[in-house]
Amino acid sequence: MDRDKKWGITLLVLVGVCLAGIAGLTAVVDPFFHYHKPLECLSYPLNNERYQNDGIVKHFDYDAVITGTSMTLNFKASELDELFGVHSVKVAFPGAMYKEINDNLEKAVAANPDIRLVVRGLDKLWLLEDADKTGYDKDSYPYYLYDDVLYNDVYYVLNKDVLCSHVKGVLGFTCSGQKSTDFDTYGNWMHAFSFGKDAVDAVYHRADRTDEIQEVTEADFEMLRENLSQNVTELAKAHPEIDFYLFLTPYSIYYWDNLNQTGTLKKQLAIEEEAIRLLVEQENIYLFAFSDLFEMICDLDHYKDEIHYSEEINSQILKWMSRKEHLLTKENYREYCGRIYEFYMTYDYEALFMPEE
Repeated sequence: MDRDKKWGITLLVLVGVCLAGIAGLTAVVDPFFHYHKPLECLSYPLNNERYQNDGIVKHFDYDAVITGTSMTLNFKASELDELFGVHSVKVAFPGAMYKEINDNLEKAVAANPDIRLVVRGLDKLWLLEDADKTGYDKDSYPYYLYDDVLYNDVYYVLNKDVLCSHVKGVLGFTCSGQKSTDFDTYGNWMHAFSFGKDAVDAVYHRADRTDEIQEVTEADFEMLRENLSQNVTELAKAHPEIDFYLFLTPYSIYYWDNLNQTGTLKKQLAIEEEAIRLLVEQENIYLFAFSDLFEMICDLDHYKDEIHYSEEINSQILKWMSRKEHLLTKENYREYCGRIYEFYMTYDYEALFMPEE
């Protein structure tokens, strides 16, 4: 064998050994929990929901799940555990539509037969959306973490960003003596923002008022039914052993102002009532709603913008759920819908924007 050929083979072997070493290190540390649960000898930062949530539901030990959008990131798993006597994980997806959240729940149920409780926020913004809409950028989504195809794991185990940022992050976390991120802290954004009327006014762009009032159509109702059936109720029907504690997200009075300004207030109220009617039919769904807590909805000290509320509201929601307060049933939901219809259809929204004397 000539010298150049020998050198070429040696180089290929060295490159192969290096790549195998990198892949092996990533697979062993496994910062996204793609292959296994966290190693007891390492400390893991939880900081990337769409890369870590799939592995969490497949490999962690738990019997309860907290999920939803950014409206659920400020929940504290420890509070749920204490109130309900469970051991929970929090796997929220900021900006997610119903499908993405349901897909993750289906993974969780398939992987873990011990699940007995799901706490899930239902964002009212996404009630009237196509059942297959996801809301994420498909070109940048880490599909290689979500499928069972082995060969495309190369995008994980030989990924420079994974190695330099996430594997290194786990090792750095561990060497600095930090503990793994808990499910109280994971995703919590509470302390990154200001709250109150000034904060909300600074980011709220009030739409011009229209005189055109949108009416709900049968096509709207059909879209709603398909969305809820595919992404909420089918899973509950298939798993009667699991209690699904769902809640409609309590947005601020500015959210209702936007509906009023854009002529969609009456339509949204009709959509919500139909959604509630459908959800309360399922025996193992416990549906909670808080839009009739008018003092809370109108107190902007609870909000950083028109829809995002503080962690104090998240804590209170868990307490209400544990006591079955603000629970909607087939017997009382029409009364609830009547209260919020009367309040929001007649509210003096202009007073919100009058200068203080």
